[in-house]
Amino acid sequence: MSVTFLDPEADQSIEVSSYELFADTGAPLNLALIANSFPDGTRFMDKLADVLGELLPQATLHRYQKPNALPITDEQFTTIREDCDAAISVWGH
Repeated sequence: MSVTFLDPEADQSIEVSSYELFADTGAPLNLALIANSFPDGTRFMDKLADVLGELLPQATLHRYQKPNALPITDEQFTTIREDCDAAISVWGH
């Protein structure tokens, strides 16, 4: 009796395009970390902040906590846009 191994990866149906950062990570960088209200989102952001702090020592991390899973408010968006060069949104459940 032979064993057949199946590869669970599908053939690519679209061309892979590389992602390039738009922020200069070699210069001082103000980076927003935005978490929703779910507890594990905040815990994940804590870990992410630790890693980013090591990878980007020139970055200043600005932490924002949304009160719920709705999009950020116009006021929050304005503040983040004025204070930060880039943003990462963290979702938990």
